[in-house]
Amino acid sequence: MGKHSAPRRPRRRLLAVAAGLATFSVFGAFAATLGGITSDDLGADATVVASCDTDGVAVKYNVSYDTTDDRYEVDSVDVSGIDAGCVGQTISVTLADSTTNLTAHSQSVGGVSENLAFATTPDAEAVTNTAILITG
Repeated sequence: MGKHSAPRRPRRRLLAVAAGLATFSVFGAFAATLGGITSDDLGADATVVASCDTDGVAVKYNVSYDTTDDRYEVDSVDVSGIDAGCVGQTISVTLADSTTNLTAHSQSVGGVSENLAFATTPDAEAVTNTAILITG
C-alpha cells in the first residue's frame, strides 16, 4: 500500500471538492431560473415559486395618508403579470418588516392582475418585505 495510497488521497479530496462545486452550480442554476417581484415603490422583494407562473409578477403599492396616525399606510397592492394559468388558484400577499408579518390577504385569482386590499393597513415606512404565494 505504501507508495500508491498517498497519491489517491489528494485525488479523492479533489473529486470531493469537484463534486461539491458541481452540486453548488446545479442549485445556483435552479435559483437563477426563479421569477422575482419588480416594484419601484417600496423596494421590497421576494421570489415567486409557483408552477402556474414561473416568470414572476409585478407589485404596485397603494398608499394613503392616515391623519390620525400621521403616517402613510399601505391599503392594498396591485399584483400584475400573473400568468393566465393561475386563474382559479389562490393568491396570498404578506407585508412584513424585518421580524414580523404586518398584514396579509388571500383571494382567488380571477385574471392576470389582482388588487388585494388589507383589513389592517401597516405603516408604509415599516414594510421591508413582500411575499407573494400562488397556490392551487
